[in-house]
Formats: sequence, structure tokens, C-alpha cells
Amino acid sequence: MMLITAIVVPSRVRTVRRALGLFGVQGLTQTRIFLELGPRIRVEVYRGAREVISRSPRVRLEVLSTNADTPDLVRVISRAVTGSDFQLWVVRVDHLVRIRTGEVGLDAL
Repeated sequence: MMLITAIVVPSRVRTVRRALGLFGVQGLTQTRIFLELGPRIRVEVYRGAREVISRSPRVRLEVLSTNADTPDLVRVISRAVTGSDFQLWVVRVDHLVRIRTGEVGLDAL
């Protein structure tokens, strides 16, 4: 099993979720996060006052998949966020347990 994590801009979340739904993904984890901009601080005007922005809002999406579906899911996510700033990585999951039911491995997926 693999864990696919994608960090996307908030405006692309609906597109990614729709594409994953069409692929057949039944569940995913969505978390609102903020990325530190580091030395790339920008100044914006909010209600007439200048604000220094050092963090940028993003959404972190996590999907568990089988080894066979992983390349296709990566392709689906990449196509859904084309032209947008995003990060994507895949991590191997060696052991998965659903705590509520005690299911292990693919049964817990």
C-alpha cells in the first residue's frame, strides 16, 4: 500500500476531489495548512491597511491506495492541478490497522 500526499492551492481542491471521485476513490483526508514563505515575504493591502504576509494557505490531501493504483492516482492528481503550484509525494505503508474494527492490511483500506 502507498500513501499519496498532495499539497495544493485551495482553489484546486474541488477539481482534485472530483477527479479522484471519478477514479473511484472513496475516502481521503483533507487538512487546511499554511506554508511558510521564508524570505519571500509579500505585502498585501487588506481593508486599506498594509499587511505583511509570511504564510500562504494550502490544502493537504492524503489518499491511501494499492500499489497497482498508485501511478494512475498520481497522474490523476497531477492533471487536476496543472498550471498550479503543488507538491506531491508517495510513501510506502508497511502496516495498516483500522482501530475501530481491528481490520489489517487491504481489508482496512
